[in-house]
Amino acid sequence: MPTTGHQKEIERLPLNQLHFDPQNPRFSRYFVKEQQPETDIIERMIKNENVQELMGSIAEQGYFLGEPLLVAKDGKNRYIVVEGNRRLAAVKLLRGDIASELPSIKQLRENPKNPPTDNIPCIVFSERKDILRYLGYRHITGAKRWDSLSKARYLEELRHTFFADLSSQEQLKSIAQEIGSKPTYVAQMLTGLKVFDEARVAKFYGLQRVTEDDVDFGVLTTALSRTEIAKYIGLESPRDIEAKQLNTAHSKELFGWMFAQDEQGNTILGESRNLSKLAAVVTNSSSVEELKASKDLDKAYLFSDGQTVAFTKVLRDADKKLRDVFKLTSDIDDFTPEHLEQIQKIMDLAEDVQSRIRRSLRRRKDALND
Repeated sequence: MPTTGHQKEIERLPLNQLHFDPQNPRFSRYFVKEQQPETDIIERMIKNENVQELMGSIAEQGYFLGEPLLVAKDGKNRYIVVEGNRRLAAVKLLRGDIASELPSIKQLRENPKNPPTDNIPCIVFSERKDILRYLGYRHITGAKRWDSLSKARYLEELRHTFFADLSSQEQLKSIAQEIGSKPTYVAQMLTGLKVFDEARVAKFYGLQRVTEDDVDFGVLTTALSRTEIAKYIGLESPRDIEAKQLNTAHSKELFGWMFAQDEQGNTILGESRNLSKLAAVVTNSSSVEELKASKDLDKAYLFSDGQTVAFTKVLRDADKKLRDVFKLTSDIDDFTPEHLEQIQKIMDLAEDVQSRIRRSLRRRKDALND
């Protein structure tokens, strides 16, 4: 286990000197703009990070001294909380240092059994990087693991903080050794982060109903681990951490297929298990065009083996359905004129298809005889 400075003495620091960490791998998504008010950050943390549950625990049992905040100096009488941002939010809300109009928050503030004091136990480090390796032990391999996007941001920070002077391949090996994993895993996470951040900076290419909260980073990295999908958006491989040739037009399509929701909240991809179909689709221009036109992955997948194979599959499906129709006719007595009209349309369409096939075969025969 990396040393964390627990040999250091715990100090008590006033709340007004403790500030949230905009670079924290888990919480950086909440800092959407510079000089953002703490109230805006807190609102997003309350919504997504179960801060109210932590407030209830602290109000009932008091602040647990065994979990001091890990802070880094940031000038005189100012400290950045590198580890413990959720606890900092809970305490500031309980004490009323940050306003909130939520009734549930107001209720928690009323008569807490063990109200937190203004001085919070902390362990102080000279620099932020002195805490980074402990974060990896705690949140990558330890019990309190981060989500996949937070892990990727942490790996990226390790890369630039400790291994910036190494080649890309050496960086991957060093980071993998640092967290007890494999270079392939590190590369896939960093590649996914690069593609994600390019889309985020581009405001997800203007796609409707696609925000940072809508993108499942784990599904994105799984998709990019498939060589077909990686190459479709311009990556050299699933381990192209620089993504210098990223095709933004194709990246926009990918984000649209995977994360843009319709009125019912459904995406074109559907479940992540359909990534194998999407990987097959993007290898064939006809299937891609079909997906763009129909927004139906199953239908586009039919074209992934080529139009002739797709035609054969559809024709067999049509034959099976018509046989089912024929079987049903023996049990129905109340046919309608509309039934007859629909059958006539099917017959007319079948004749048109038959004529096209005959013309094609005739042209092929004439070409062979020339």
